Amino acid sequence: MAQATITPTLRGDTFASTFTEVAHSNTLGLRNNEQLRLFHLSVQNNRFDHTALVKFLKRNVGRYVFSRAEYEGYKQRDDLEEVALDAVNRMRSQQDGMGLGEILLYVLLEQILEAPKVMSKIELNQARGQIHSRCDAIHLLTPDGQRTTSSIVFGTSSVVGNIGDAITAAFDRVVDIEQNRSDEVQLAEQTAFTKTLDAATAGYVKDLLIPKPGGAPMFDTAYSMFLSYDIGLNPKNYDNQQYRSALDQKMQGDIAAHAQRIADEINTRNLDNYSFYIYVLPLNEVDVDAVAIMDGFVGGSGGSHV
Repeated sequence: MAQATITPTLRGDTFASTFTEVAHSNTLGLRNNEQLRLFHLSVQNNRFDHTALVKFLKRNVGRYVFSRAEYEGYKQRDDLEEVALDAVNRMRSQQDGMGLGEILLYVLLEQILEAPKVMSKIELNQARGQIHSRCDAIHLLTPDGQRTTSSIVFGTSSVVGNIGDAITAAFDRVVDIEQNRSDEVQLAEQTAFTKTLDAATAGYVKDLLIPKPGGAPMFDTAYSMFLSYDIGLNPKNYDNQQYRSALDQKMQGDIAAHAQRIADEINTRNLDNYSFYIYVLPLNEVDVDAVAIMDGFVGGSGGSHV
């Protein structure tokens, strides 16, 4: 195991004031590690409010879009004022392949799973060559005392109005990734020989993924998902306090109704040898809200970068 560590990139100090976690008692019952975590945005007048999220994403857009080496270059040139604007311009140029799900997947994997990114979706698109990645993210989960082996975490996102359809779409993507897993690992390996990673991270990835003479690599692969769906609560049916209570109950009921389905998808698709890390965040209406949130920070001037 390499002595260097891979560092997080996210600035998450305002995470707790942006995302509210909803407790629940459901598990997937997997042999390996799992997370099934529920979050929602702040609520104002019986609707999710996007203001804090847009500000949070503006603060992190440069960290998401650019590799560690690129971001470090801005620091060395004393040019951090340009990070957010340049990042937004790069995202605008790739709007056909970008969405809210990918960047929220990045946020939750770094903040909640504590798995720093190797490559975000936009970096994967930039690096596209002979290998076409089917992932929305590649992150790295390192040993922490309970885990003794590192894991490459392949991520996917699904932002669909119906929660059941969102789950099905996400697992379709996971199966596609799984069928091409060797290519995805090779893509992660190749990043260690490019200028996208800083020297310490590149060394860590090389030591982890590329076997020494006479040895074998020691890592597992795991899967992560970000799921978003329409919450399906009519704001006209509740006063403000009732709505907040109903929201938690609705989210708890939704995951209780679908946790077994998620477990069944894992088992019937022969994915039960893998760890799964699943994060759920509903919106008012995904088709409207996802566009509005993306427009809020990509359509603007770039906002804060620090």
